[in-house]
Amino acid sequence: MGSWLELLEEGATMRHCVGSYDVPVALGEVFIYRMVHPERLTISLEYQNKTWVVGEVRGVCNSSPSEGALDWIRRWVNVDRTK
Repeated sequence: MGSWLELLEEGATMRHCVGSYDVPVALGEVFIYRMVHPERLTISLEYQNKTWVVGEVRGVCNSSPSEGALDWIRRWVNVDRTK
């Protein structure tokens, strides 16, 4: 998300509390991403123990993602960044 307004809009659209992540996002401790394919999800990446990890993955009303979507996210965050 690029702004606080976008964060609030994501929370309203998805009917979950991601809009309340404003302070951790502003501090650079959490990044929020919108996923639209293979399904609509909100993803948080959180800085923990000197590395970035997937924090939460939620659909509308905090629904759980499909296994296919989780596989896609795992591949995305495990991309070899040394190339």
